[in-house]
Amino acid sequence: MKIKDINDYIKNLIDPKSIKDSSLNGIQVENVGDINKIAISVDASFATIDMAIKEKANLLLVHHGFFWGEQLPIVDIHYKRIKALIENNIGLIAYHLPLDASIDCGNNVTIIKKIGIKNLVPFGIYDGNHIGYSGEFDNPTNIEIIAKLLGIDINDRYIRYLSFGKKDIKSVAVISGGGSSCLNEAIDKNIDLFITGELQHYNYHTVLEGKINLLAAGHYYTETFGVKALAEKIKSELCIDYTFCDHPTNF
Repeated sequence: MKIKDINDYIKNLIDPKSIKDSSLNGIQVENVGDINKIAISVDASFATIDMAIKEKANLLLVHHGFFWGEQLPIVDIHYKRIKALIENNIGLIAYHLPLDASIDCGNNVTIIKKIGIKNLVPFGIYDGNHIGYSGEFDNPTNIEIIAKLLGIDINDRYIRYLSFGKKDIKSVAVISGGGSSCLNEAIDKNIDLFITGELQHYNYHTVLEGKINLLAAGHYYTETFGVKALAEKIKSELCIDYTFCDHPTNF
């Protein structure tokens, strides 16, 4: 299967035209020949390209690509990254907000289902579109159980948990990555726990005064879920194997 065929499959799955995005979603660097193995990662970087080369992959599928709403000269670091892709015949496909928002394999829906939330409702308005989801547990639970289901330790130095709301958590909203701009929406909707990737300094007092719990599980970590879920669908439906190129940023 060629890179354009795989990209068409993804477009039909997550409908990128429905969401305004600064990312150049889709094929960012083409290759030739059939795709036999896909490398997936959160970020397109020299480190993840190098991993893809070592894994003998001929497509790198990421959440954060190279092109973000402006033309960049192909020089310096940018040149070296693209040169490595072309010399090793590795294509690059990137999907940003459409992969956050997808009901089939998005970051947010995958996270919220992973912790056992039901009755999902669209949540998190960004540029006129919902990109996240909210819902409720059948029975109230606590942050320790939620963290365990997510595969994280709330005492980890890179995880931030602000506990200013109910100890027994019933309702949850999720916006992965840099989703703290939707904090006020969570407060307005009386959400018990807002899960996102990273915090801004000024979020602290909003969380405190809004009497809500907030879990910042890491920008990088919360955006590993979508590429993995998408790769699993590709493997299942298109029979193309993949490898996860894990390169945490600790943000």
